[in-house]
Amino acid sequence: MSLECRGTVAPGFEPVRHIFQTLLTRGWDIGSAFSVFMYGKPVVNLFGGVRDKSIPNSLPYNSDTIQLVASNTKFIESLCIALLVDRGLLCYDDTIVDHWSEFANDDAQKAKVTVRQLMMHRAGLPVFERPLTDAELFNLEVQSKFLERQKLISELFQPEPVDENWRSLNPAPPQAYHAVSRGLYASQLLRRVDPKHRTLGQFFQDEFARPLGLQFWIGLPESEEHRVAAIHPASGTIIMKLLENQANTDLEPNDPRYQLFDYELQFFKQFLTQPNSIPHRALNCLAPDNVPPDEIGNHRKIRACELPSSNGVGNAESLAKLAALAVGYGVLEKQKVFSKPDTLKQATQCADFYASDGMMLTQVQFTQGGFAQLLAWDDLKTITFGWGGAGGQMVRFVPELDLGCAYLTNTAGIRMAMNDPRANELLKSTIECARQLQG
Repeated sequence: MSLECRGTVAPGFEPVRHIFQTLLTRGWDIGSAFSVFMYGKPVVNLFGGVRDKSIPNSLPYNSDTIQLVASNTKFIESLCIALLVDRGLLCYDDTIVDHWSEFANDDAQKAKVTVRQLMMHRAGLPVFERPLTDAELFNLEVQSKFLERQKLISELFQPEPVDENWRSLNPAPPQAYHAVSRGLYASQLLRRVDPKHRTLGQFFQDEFARPLGLQFWIGLPESEEHRVAAIHPASGTIIMKLLENQANTDLEPNDPRYQLFDYELQFFKQFLTQPNSIPHRALNCLAPDNVPPDEIGNHRKIRACELPSSNGVGNAESLAKLAALAVGYGVLEKQKVFSKPDTLKQATQCADFYASDGMMLTQVQFTQGGFAQLLAWDDLKTITFGWGGAGGQMVRFVPELDLGCAYLTNTAGIRMAMNDPRANELLKSTIECARQLQG
């Protein structure tokens, strides 16, 4: 297997290359890519390893490689909803029934869900009554009726009071990460708001991917399948050892990939052993016809449908370019996608208080536009916006330094993506290099 790091870095970003190469050399990555834009210009574009270690003489993981990015897709979903806001077609204050009258299905509480609450994972709709089959995944009308039928979980929802600022609510309203569901609701909402009635995946191709020259899809065409890197799943044995007794495993001592926080261990306990828990129900929600559960992450059928919160397929450079667009307030070099610079500033507004997330079991600060505000690992704890994806994927933008970056790996880690040491070390080094260049 080739362990050579390939690609380019601009002067001043050489430490980033070193970290990226180390991840390959240590075997932490089988195949991966990391891309950075600064002031709208590419400064890092690295890739290395192979696409599939189970195949002899596998193709290299290179600039032509694309892969599943999991919940990094929510970054794109948020940009699409923000563009509707930019065009005056949608407001975060709107209730969803303002645009999709059947959404509530005569449920008075569900009728109060706002666009903001959906994007902030405060809508009380993180799970479905049963897993989705081909009918819901590929037939938009069947999917629409299915979503309308879903019951809101009352303990995970609090209506926004009309006489109070949503940002200052204290105690904070309940929150539970809508791992797969948010994108389906968002796409159905977009279909009703968009004058052309496109799905979110189609809207993204027309409004972002083609104008910006992105290699990224939500609903991958079959013609692009030959470029996909297989996802190598994390070891279930390791996870069970950690659950049984984190301190007495045969893992390398002090390996940050396995130093899980208590809430991560509790999450895995619920996900693996408690079928009625939110983590188990939210993440075991796909049952495409004739696809074994252990093949879902690498199956053509999952890549082919549109799951705008979780099944985007593309490369790190394209995600980083979108992050650069976001940090540029909707403008990237000479291309102006958003008409108003305040739109993305508005999308990054946070609340003053946050409850512990009912799925991730820790506090996560989602903005009203659906991004997460996260602190980087550098000494200054630099504020970043973006999100992560199962296995360790990452997309972030850093307003203070005008950075947009993305990391993709086909080597699934077991940490929650926001805690993955690979992505976080690359981001930390990038921020430190950018600060030095700024003087």
